[in-house]
Amino acid sequence: MGVEFGILGEVSAWADGRPINLGPARQRCVLAALLVDANHPVSLDQLTDRVWGDAPPQRAAGTLHSYLSRLRSILSPSGLSPSGLSPSDPSPSDPSHSGPSLSGSIHRSAAGYLLRVREEAVDLHRFRALLARARASDDREAARLYGVALGLWRGEPFADLDTPWLAALRHTLQTELLSARLDHHDVQLRLGRHAELLPELTVLADRHPLDERLVGQLILALYRNGRQAEALDRYERTRRRLADELGADPGPDLRRLHLRMLNAETTLTPRAVPVPRQLPPPPPSFAGRSRELATLDRTMAAPGNTVVISAIGGTGGVGKTWLALHWAHGNLPRFPDGQLYVNLRGFDPSDAPMPPETAVHGFLDALGVDAAAVPVGLEAQAALYRSLVAGKRMLIVLDNARDTDQVTPLLPGSPSCAVLVTSRRQLPGLITGHGARPIPLDAFDPEEARQAIARLLGEERVRAEPDAVADLLDRCGGLPLALGIVAARARMHPGFPLAVLAGQLREDSSRLDLLDAGEQTASLRAVFSWSYRALTPPAARLFRLLGSAFGTDLGGAAAASLAGLTRGEVRVLLGELVRAHLVTENVAGRFTMHDLLRAYAAEQHLPTSSGSPSEQRRAATCRLLDHYLHTAHAAALIINRSRQPLTLDEPQPGTSPENPADHDQAMEWFATEHPALMAAVRHAADAGLGTRAWQLSWTLSDYLDRQGRWLDLLAAHSAALTVARRQADRFGEAQSHAGASRALIRLSRLDDARASLERAIALFTELDDRDGRTRAHLGLGFIHQKQDRPRAALDQFHQALALHREAGNEAGAALFLNSIGYQLVLLGEYEEAIPYCQEALDLHAKLSYRHGQASAGDSLAYAYHHLGRFAEAAELYRRSIGLFQEVGDRWHEADTTVHLGEMYDAAGDRAAALDTFRRALELLEQLNHPDADRLRARLAE
Repeated sequence: MGVEFGILGEVSAWADGRPINLGPARQRCVLAALLVDANHPVSLDQLTDRVWGDAPPQRAAGTLHSYLSRLRSILSPSGLSPSGLSPSDPSPSDPSHSGPSLSGSIHRSAAGYLLRVREEAVDLHRFRALLARARASDDREAARLYGVALGLWRGEPFADLDTPWLAALRHTLQTELLSARLDHHDVQLRLGRHAELLPELTVLADRHPLDERLVGQLILALYRNGRQAEALDRYERTRRRLADELGADPGPDLRRLHLRMLNAETTLTPRAVPVPRQLPPPPPSFAGRSRELATLDRTMAAPGNTVVISAIGGTGGVGKTWLALHWAHGNLPRFPDGQLYVNLRGFDPSDAPMPPETAVHGFLDALGVDAAAVPVGLEAQAALYRSLVAGKRMLIVLDNARDTDQVTPLLPGSPSCAVLVTSRRQLPGLITGHGARPIPLDAFDPEEARQAIARLLGEERVRAEPDAVADLLDRCGGLPLALGIVAARARMHPGFPLAVLAGQLREDSSRLDLLDAGEQTASLRAVFSWSYRALTPPAARLFRLLGSAFGTDLGGAAAASLAGLTRGEVRVLLGELVRAHLVTENVAGRFTMHDLLRAYAAEQHLPTSSGSPSEQRRAATCRLLDHYLHTAHAAALIINRSRQPLTLDEPQPGTSPENPADHDQAMEWFATEHPALMAAVRHAADAGLGTRAWQLSWTLSDYLDRQGRWLDLLAAHSAALTVARRQADRFGEAQSHAGASRALIRLSRLDDARASLERAIALFTELDDRDGRTRAHLGLGFIHQKQDRPRAALDQFHQALALHREAGNEAGAALFLNSIGYQLVLLGEYEEAIPYCQEALDLHAKLSYRHGQASAGDSLAYAYHHLGRFAEAAELYRRSIGLFQEVGDRWHEADTTVHLGEMYDAAGDRAAALDTFRRALELLEQLNHPDADRLRARLAE
């Protein structure tokens, strides 16, 4: 029998949830005195002092012995009556006193009296243990533990008792409670729960108006809830009250918070840490697989398991993904910290398997990691991913894996996570090397297939035509994909006898055999052709063209360009394909196909009335390439107004590019289409469409650079460079060299970057391309800066400025004016730098280019601050920081914040300097930037 004790409220005890009568107040006071020091002896003198203080009765020892005897009786197993009331006191000689109790027992020794009990059975000790665990946990788990700990409090400690010792201890415990609540508040604020926290903070701050930590939490919550005026007013009221009552100013933490609010720092608002919910929708009509589901339940019952759902004989369409998703959606409560999903495209007929780097990068995105903070290299990225999921209860679904090497970097290191892998292969390396549990998946047996078709079509319809159903099942080979398509066709024609449908399949089966010679025998082509030939001619044409599209999915606008139709027309046709189960709308407005269907679509012959099938397919893919190229070109010029536009060929007839309206729409379009754009570059390079390859790479450069996707940037330009060299395209080669050098500089491969830039300059000079040459000089200047060769950098920037001024390019001139000005500042030539920086700032303002204004403002402020013109410098620094925040350039925001801190230091305001350096350090740590180590060391001085 278990007994729980409570002293965080009235002194109480419960046996299996029922209250125990603990006797009169003094007796309960004795129990409280022992519970506070549970499992440690308390001397008779200490007990006396705790129970009576300075006024004990004459026979205090005898009275204590009486209380202790009664408590022994109450807490012994035989003393706990079903009613919850203790029986009459037994004799002290009762043998039940001598042995230890399951509920708690009082023992006497030379050191005093000791109450032996499980510490977790006493609310005070459980409270303290939970706090210790919370302070050692990550924020999400800490928030839960703090909530459990605080929930143990039922009121004032020892609320029904009053002695001097209890009063003093009550005050101590209430202080512990307040400290725990404030720790809990800090965690909740870090998790972005300021809205739900605000009412509690308001009440507590009114009770403790001079507690600066509590007031700071309330001010921060008000600020984050959009109540900035109230936040500032609360600070001012607290400042006045501290001065009036204590003759003191607010402490440094509260002052720093006030300054950050005045500066409207974006870092005051936490970046939401998302709980990833990446699973695609559950299968709409799942049937069968009871054995496999039971195996999954057993295997995944223990934490840390990895399961490989593989296909027997490599069969596609056997339902691996459906099984994984059905089980995953049925077990979501087991994974409250989220679910990650990626289609690794291991057997996609139109694209290469997804590199592990791309998959890890996608997971890091889903886990809230800023792209610029993602480290370089697969090993470092995988380590960061494992760190982020450590200790979390998450499900990771790795769909369509090709081999073990593709999967291994995506495996979490934490046993709290579970992994589901699907593949057409058994992945023995994953099984032997990582302890994965294999679940081989075969086609449905006849009974399972019948259950599946009955669930899809209804038992009554199936029972009415048993021979036709048997024929249909035989033609489908037990493959769930084929069954789903057959059932979709039957549901669309509820009046068709199933015998008619079976007959159609029977006629086609002689000429439509396997999709792939290595796969299981089944009339999949017959099933696919049956659905395909039921399409209207326009939908059938779109289906055929989708088979040759590149990328894993595409949007409606891209599909319209592929087909040469209007968006309204293609929307209707995509709806027809979705209803026929030939295309899936995986998210709103984006469409994908099963790889077997894609292969089938690609092999269908196009009508020859408008050219040969190969010509028609080439025209369609050229329209799709032009769709991406012209849309990306428009978006690239929006996000970087200093770039000179390319001279593009007119898009193919029937192409309908999109037109992003502003910076935000352009960045959103790039983010959505980034995988398709990378596939488009590869496709153009592989197809020998060299011009489109380098032009697409050019359009991607700024987006990939700002997002920190430098490996993607290098891959795109490298693919374009290969085809440009093969086709002797000098201009494409020059542009590709220049683009690749940008990624190489970011990746600190400076020798490779220099070689690429020198080749680009030679080619641009040969081609008499001033803009290309000047931008290559800018790259060389940056390399000289990184290698501490300032005069060489300055020479490159002056050459580039002269070329831009000759061409009348104001945007380019502004860029190089600022580069010269900043380099002069680095050389200590501050007065000489000011005209260059000011002219750059004025030109960028004239062109309304925010990024350029931010960069030039930072350079000009840097010159002013080294000349001692601190007020002008501070104003420019703050304005530049705000502009960098607006355009999403977090590295330059951090760099300018460091400059602002250096200015405060030079001005003699050490407190403001340290506060500003800390803000910069937060940004650099978020970016995983090496400058963080240097700044951290500086703060430690």
